[in-house]
Amino acid sequence: MIKAFVHAVERQDVDTIYQLTIPQEREKLGVTKEAIRFVLTTTLWRHGSVVGNIRGMEIHGYYALASGEWLDAETKQPLPANYGPVYNPGVMVLVISALGLTPEGWRVSTARFLVGRNFQTFGNLNLCRKAGLKGVVDVKTGHVISLSEMERQLALLSQRYK
Repeated sequence: MIKAFVHAVERQDVDTIYQLTIPQEREKLGVTKEAIRFVLTTTLWRHGSVVGNIRGMEIHGYYALASGEWLDAETKQPLPANYGPVYNPGVMVLVISALGLTPEGWRVSTARFLVGRNFQTFGNLNLCRKAGLKGVVDVKTGHVISLSEMERQLALLSQRYK
């Protein structure tokens, strides 16, 4: 399911990305097809065709995490990022969180994915706010984390590269 999400991002298939989203994020947290298109067009897809390079996947019973990096589809070089984790400086990281305990089975925290792309590009979550996102589902706890709290957490874990 995570690989299906990555392939949908690669194909810029907003409908599939939306269908693979945790229902609570679609119903209550502002993840719409328009929000997905707006955030990804302004961040990840502005680089043109992309490929997700999954380097690791962890499954912890009811939640899963995939990690890696986003590459330029033509050159296979990592996409640049302005902000991000100290452990992978200057690279647009691929981090996807999925939750198995939804009425629809395994689904992705698309809100968290959009938050990551927004923060790595601009160092804040203003784009997500403009798109109407209200928060993300924490796949480990099932609780909602507000955008303000996500922004605070990301700022603590990140640095500016340029």
